[in-house]
Amino acid sequence: MKERWQDLLQAELKGAKKLVILGTGNALKGDDAIGLLVASLLDSHLNRYQKKKVKILRAYEMIELYLKKIKRIKPTHIIIVDAINMKTRPGTIRVRRINSINVNNQPGKQLVDGVGDFLEKLASVSSAKIYLVSIQPENLEFGHPITQKTRLSARKIADSINQIFPRKPCPG
Repeated sequence: MKERWQDLLQAELKGAKKLVILGTGNALKGDDAIGLLVASLLDSHLNRYQKKKVKILRAYEMIELYLKKIKRIKPTHIIIVDAINMKTRPGTIRVRRINSINVNNQPGKQLVDGVGDFLEKLASVSSAKIYLVSIQPENLEFGHPITQKTRLSARKIADSINQIFPRKPCPG
């Protein structure tokens, strides 16, 4: 059975001509690397035809440096995947559409670090539909691996995106 976030993502990405997926995080801090894992999983599972529509970027903690690159790609849709403390169960996934009006203005949904600032700048330089896919981390300690719960969530996200884009061109 599909979860609500999967239905939302599928509906929002229907008809996407060019998608950028930006995986973020610190590879040395446990679940903070979850965005990077989603990017890696997609990079290894998407075929050559799918990669014509889906551009995968690994930004680590330097997401600001990717503004110009994203602008050059001219995507119709952008997904940023990051570990964000939403005060929920570890591995919980949330999908949120971002626009320049609601980046930091929703009660109880303040974004941490530079993510909110980056999303605001991105919304101002791109006409793409922007989505933040958040995963609740369990462990952010330095030197620890990604936990099982968040790893499973990363696989769900990668599988869902993989299913949205056909593996080969439609005939005719």
